[in-house]
Amino acid sequence: MLERTKRSRLPARLSRVATACLMAAAVVAGCGILGSPAPSGLALPAARCGGAQVVIPGALSCDELVGIALQVLRTEVPTQLERGVIAVTVELQGCPRGEVPPQLDCTGEDWVQLVTFTFGPAAAGGPIEPSMSVGVAPISGRVLGLVNPLIQ
Repeated sequence: MLERTKRSRLPARLSRVATACLMAAAVVAGCGILGSPAPSGLALPAARCGGAQVVIPGALSCDELVGIALQVLRTEVPTQLERGVIAVTVELQGCPRGEVPPQLDCTGEDWVQLVTFTFGPAAAGGPIEPSMSVGVAPISGRVLGLVNPLIQ
């Protein structure tokens, strides 16, 4: 009798697991980093996450950081994104101090996650920056600034 009871519970357990997986998949599909109100043809390559190897409790995931940075670029420099993105890197670094000109506002932050988007070839008369980086606070997700490599 005990064997039969175990077998009859198995389909119910599998059903609950399958339902949970389907719900999680629906949430992930609905919250993708490329989700936006307007359809976009932008396809991002997988982000390469690296930089300093420091454990920061409560830090945002690489995907969350890329999503925040992508929204900044969509708002601030959409013409850059029109060129296409050929690489995305996320690197943890110490907040720069004494930059001239200052590009990041690291007030109250020791660390910055630099999310760098490398763009496709520049069109004639279009933007020429090879890449742009968005500085994001590792825990709060506060945008610290936009780093233009041509200004450095």
